Amino acid sequence: MSGGQVGCPIVFRGPNGSAGQLGAQHSTAFESYYANIPGLKVVSVSNPYDAKGLLKAAIRDDDPVVFMESEQMYGDMGEVPEEEYIIPIGKADIKRAGRDVTIVSFNKMMKVALGAAEELAKEGIEAEVIDLRTIRPLDWFTILESVKKTNRLVIVEEQWPFSSISSEISYRIQKEGFDYLDAPIRRITAADAPMHYAPNLVKLYLPDIERTVKLVKEVMYMKK
Repeated sequence: MSGGQVGCPIVFRGPNGSAGQLGAQHSTAFESYYANIPGLKVVSVSNPYDAKGLLKAAIRDDDPVVFMESEQMYGDMGEVPEEEYIIPIGKADIKRAGRDVTIVSFNKMMKVALGAAEELAKEGIEAEVIDLRTIRPLDWFTILESVKKTNRLVIVEEQWPFSSISSEISYRIQKEGFDYLDAPIRRITAADAPMHYAPNLVKLYLPDIERTVKLVKEVMYMKK
């Protein structure tokens, strides 16, 4: 609030979203909360390689950065080079190339997106999967370029549906790329309710591979 006269090069990092049977008190996904504040940069990572490169970028950034991680992914293994590398903040990454439909996600829901793409491939549907990595600034241009190719968009996220990241993406893509869409933009989010404790209700609350595959198939065979 200093009008740029005072710098604030600081990184806040920590667990975010559901971690399994922690009830409503410890299960909120906060990306949309923080992304709604002008001046904050918001990073939400899905794998060890990106986490290292983006954390280094965040530490070097002159602005405040909120670095969001999934507690359920702290035990995940992945290739991380020892040498120095930095991933630019504000750049999404295409994790899987495809021609039929674009699936966009971030954080641990990337496992759902990629798992759904694997299942869809068995039926001849090739999904292009994009990991946002950064929520703000949002790399909507990479999504738009993918939609120009696939003509369909499905968004998978752990946010509540109202005022979510998918809401912003949907607005931007329909505004800039409506003529390229062959079907309405669809999304799968967390349930519009506080998180439950019981395992069977947790399963119903969060997006999963089965429901994502079903939604993509609906998008494949519908017209706008």
